[in-house]
Amino acid sequence: MAEWDSSFLSLVRHLPQTLLDLHARLEQGGFASYVVGGSVRDLLLGKKPKDYDLASSATPEQLKSVLAGIEGVSFIELGRAFGTLGVCYQGWLFEITTFRQESAYHDHRHPSGVVFINSLEKDLARRDFTINALALHPQKGLLDLHGGLEDLAHKRLKLVGDPLARLQEDALRILRALRFVSTLGFALEPATHQALKAQAPLLAHIAKERIRVEFFKLLLGGFVRLCAPFQPLLEHTLQTRFSPLERLEQISPNLCARLLWLCHTWESQTLLDFCARLKFSKKMRQSLHKLHAQLPLEPIENPNVWLKERLESLHLGQLRALLGFLQAQNPALSARLKGELKKIMKNHEVYSLRFLALKGTDLLERGFQGAQIGALLQACLQGVVRKEVRNEKEALLQYIQEYHTLREN
Repeated sequence: MAEWDSSFLSLVRHLPQTLLDLHARLEQGGFASYVVGGSVRDLLLGKKPKDYDLASSATPEQLKSVLAGIEGVSFIELGRAFGTLGVCYQGWLFEITTFRQESAYHDHRHPSGVVFINSLEKDLARRDFTINALALHPQKGLLDLHGGLEDLAHKRLKLVGDPLARLQEDALRILRALRFVSTLGFALEPATHQALKAQAPLLAHIAKERIRVEFFKLLLGGFVRLCAPFQPLLEHTLQTRFSPLERLEQISPNLCARLLWLCHTWESQTLLDFCARLKFSKKMRQSLHKLHAQLPLEPIENPNVWLKERLESLHLGQLRALLGFLQAQNPALSARLKGELKKIMKNHEVYSLRFLALKGTDLLERGFQGAQIGALLQACLQGVVRKEVRNEKEALLQYIQEYHTLREN
């Protein structure tokens, strides 16, 4: 067994005090406890972890017994059958999982069962990638049994143990590997690379929701171009062809904008089928559909007017996604439109009925009714946007009178 490396104890100062408190309580209760997983990897990469996981020799019942005495601690049942307990403490949620070994995987995703053990070494051996199979102890330092430190140093992604077997166990690791390539900028070591291609058909067994989650994370990576050699694999898994991944890095990491790039050449029905197949949220599905309907973009003669017209049908976040998408097609135009949008927002320029100085009640008082009111307000809005009339009540009333007279004649 490798030795604990105390030279990494400097990492401990970056751990939340709440986590250290829970760790100390577990060890005082007679149970081993270690920080594991992605948080250790991120600390070693100089990044701030989004969350922290502990591995412990304590079972969920023992964890509750030991930690229940801490004021303010509450528990969430995240996966008792798999030994995982969520611990809420002072605004943090920590996942604490009992050391375990897993039996055979029956669906290329979930083990048939788990056995709780009292061995950190065996627990680390079941993990997916070497860079995630590291353990940190506040007093002992770092434990690296699978070469994770060397792989981090060489920006290399490698599965623990036999790569074919690891992917056979859990096929979702194929997409997790590509996600790490995209987010970390790491390269797959040769055996892992070959295993991904060989085991790709196993993704057919994975729930579409899980595929969607990993795919979305992959799309937002800062190194997504490195996944380009795997685009055929992704297209086969997602059952569709999409635009080149290489261009995605030209688009800011906005999920809607990057998805729009992938699907911008599709027919509307193809997009709807894709969203249904991957079970997109209603909000994402509607946003993508509205943005897709804007394509292809016609020549833009007046950026100010064009932006305000888009804001009549798109909310601000959707418009920003559209401009983000445009970065991959016409960076200069995208930058110009973003600058103009910033001016519109800063100057509180009118682009919506809610900013209009004239209201429906003003028109009711002057005898207008029903649909007539909506049409006149829209005419006023268009007049203000095109700078044909000032956004002042009396000027708008005069504008309406002229507009109404022209329509009647």
